Amino acid sequence: MGCAGSKHQEPKKEKKKSTTEIVTDARATSTSALLVTKETKVTHQVHRTITSRSNNARTSQTITTAANTTTTTNLPTRTYTPVYERPTLTRSVDASRPFSYLQPAANFQANALSLASRNTTQPVKSRTYDLSKNAYVLVFHHDQFKNPTNNREGSANDLKQIKEFCQHYRCDRLDINENKTKDEVKRKLGEISRKDFTNNSCLMVFIMSHGSANDTIMANDGLFYWFQDDVVEYCTSNRTLNDKPKLFVLQACRGEATMVADATSSISYKGDIIIFQSSYQGAVSYRDTQNGSFFMQAFLRLAHEHNSESIVKINPLLNQEFTNNKIQQTPTLMTTLRKDLILRHLLK
Repeated sequence: MGCAGSKHQEPKKEKKKSTTEIVTDARATSTSALLVTKETKVTHQVHRTITSRSNNARTSQTITTAANTTTTTNLPTRTYTPVYERPTLTRSVDASRPFSYLQPAANFQANALSLASRNTTQPVKSRTYDLSKNAYVLVFHHDQFKNPTNNREGSANDLKQIKEFCQHYRCDRLDINENKTKDEVKRKLGEISRKDFTNNSCLMVFIMSHGSANDTIMANDGLFYWFQDDVVEYCTSNRTLNDKPKLFVLQACRGEATMVADATSSISYKGDIIIFQSSYQGAVSYRDTQNGSFFMQAFLRLAHEHNSESIVKINPLLNQEFTNNKIQQTPTLMTTLRKDLILRHLLK
C-alpha cells in the first residue's frame, strides 16, 4: 500500500508470452473392436509305470497295494472324450481334399497363369520408374471437425508445405480434399478407382488427421475410415495405375500399445507402392500447434533435398533426425517397389 498523498501508480502490464504446444494426433475409435480368443481344453492321460527291483521291492509292493485299494472304491466311471488328436507322420491323405503341397507341377503352372491373368503388370526392364509424365497428387486434410475438441491446430502449415513441395515438380492440379466426412472420403476414393491415369506417371497421396488402431483415420464427422482397406485398396484397384509408383504419406497416430488384429480380404495387386507413416504401429505422432507436424515437415524437406536418390533412403534419414532432436517418434516405411523411385526425374 502507498503512503497518504502519494500519486496513484497503475500496475505494469505483463507482456503476453507466445507458447507452443506439442500435441498428438491420437483419438480413440468410436467403433468398438471385439477381440475373440479361442480356448482349447486338452485332456491328458498319464500312465505311470513302476519298475520293481530287488532293492526297492517293498516300496513297489506298497504302491501296488495302494493302487489296488483305490480301484476297489465305489467311484463313478468317467468317460474321457479326446478333444485333440496328435497327427502322425504316417497319416493318410484324403484324396477328395488334396493338400496344396501334393499338387503336381502342372497344377502350379496353371495356378500361376490364373494369377497372372488377373494382373497386367509388365516385366521389369529398367531400374528406375518412368516419370516423364505428370504426377497426380491427392490430399486428404482433416484439421477441423464437427467436435471442436478434435481440431488439429498447426496442421494448415503441413498443407502449405505440400503445396510448396509440389511447385518444384510436374504435377496436375492438386486434388485437395479438406475436412470431408467419411462418406465423402469414400466417394472420392471411388472416383479415384475409376479415373483414367494413362497420362500420369505416378500417384502421390498425402493424408493428415487423427488416427487410431489398425491405421484408421478420423474424418470430419468423427467417423473413421481405413487406410489399407479404403485408401490403398481403392488406389491399387485402378488398372491404369499398374506398373506405376504409388506413394502414400500418412501423418496420424497409429493407436495405443494394445492392438486388435483384423483380417480382411484384398483383391488388388499390391506391387509398386511405397508407404511412409509418421509413427510405428501402436505409437503416437507429435504435432506443433504453430508449425505443424514434425514428420510431414521433415519428410517434405528431406525428399526434396535427396530427390536424386531412391526415395526409400529417406526413412533412415527421418529416423536419424528424430533421434538427434530427441523426438520420441519412429517413422516407418513399407514398400513393394520393383524399381528406384527418383523424384528428380519429375522436376520441372
